[in-house]
Amino acid sequence: MLKMERIKIVSPCSSANLGSGFDTFGLALEAFHDTLTAELTDSGIKVEVFGLHANKIPIGLEKNTAGLVAKNLLAGRDIGVRIRLEKGIPLSMGLGSSGASAAACAVGLNHLLGLGLSQNELVKVAAMGEVAAAGAGHADNVAASVLGGFTMVQTFGESLFAIRLDPPTSLEVALAMPLIETPKSKTAMARAILPKSVPFENAIFNVRNAASIVAGFHLGDVAMIGRGMTDVIVEPARMRLIPNYEGVKKAAFDAGASGVAISGAGPSVIAIVDNTKVSATNVAEAMGDAFLADGVRCEACCTRPSLKGTVKVS
Repeated sequence: MLKMERIKIVSPCSSANLGSGFDTFGLALEAFHDTLTAELTDSGIKVEVFGLHANKIPIGLEKNTAGLVAKNLLAGRDIGVRIRLEKGIPLSMGLGSSGASAAACAVGLNHLLGLGLSQNELVKVAAMGEVAAAGAGHADNVAASVLGGFTMVQTFGESLFAIRLDPPTSLEVALAMPLIETPKSKTAMARAILPKSVPFENAIFNVRNAASIVAGFHLGDVAMIGRGMTDVIVEPARMRLIPNYEGVKKAAFDAGASGVAISGAGPSVIAIVDNTKVSATNVAEAMGDAFLADGVRCEACCTRPSLKGTVKVS
């Protein structure tokens, strides 16, 4: 029998895309976290899930993002692991719940097994865990959860590169999470409704705005980030999945938000605020009121970017 080795990891939620940066940008947030405990055993992989919406999360290795990461990393190794996943991130809200679980497992097993994976390798391993939830290895949420801050991912051949920038110190986030029923395969459906082709001028518009977001994070300019969040490709297709989205967006801007977008595949809405000029609480309340005016209950909150990303706590 092995001498048991154990590690505890905490991973933050995230918001992907930020409007114009579809499948590329992510922002780690302090609002919610997953906690994963991994313990090495003689053989086999066992996944246990507790906490928020635990009864809705499968524990089979091919259907659980942490389980699939463990299966991939332990392949060919004469060792096993027991994973206890305490969910704190709301499920199916566009806040990177599955990505955070994958990130936690990748970072945890990297420590336990002494793999010495690089930052880019960790993100790639965690992204492959997303196949369990989304059917493909999307890296935008997991990069933000692994690294913290604002992240962008790039592929070059078979290689994946994840780049991190610190958010401006005045950047605060308002979240509005409508309490609506979402389909079981929400992410797949949200991708299926996207246009197969787009006008050339729309592609140029989004590239220009995505560049503005990166420049804004580099320069510490919240207003520049907000202007860049305008998206004319994905948002028009997905907004119909969110009740009164246009009204919620207008309410956020009227309350002083610098930028507004659908968080990931939705239905949460994220607003970026410069807290030296505007109250993020007021923006969150305005978005919540706009949902309520349309008869939709909503949970609204304020949060800040998570700068640490996924970390070992014991």
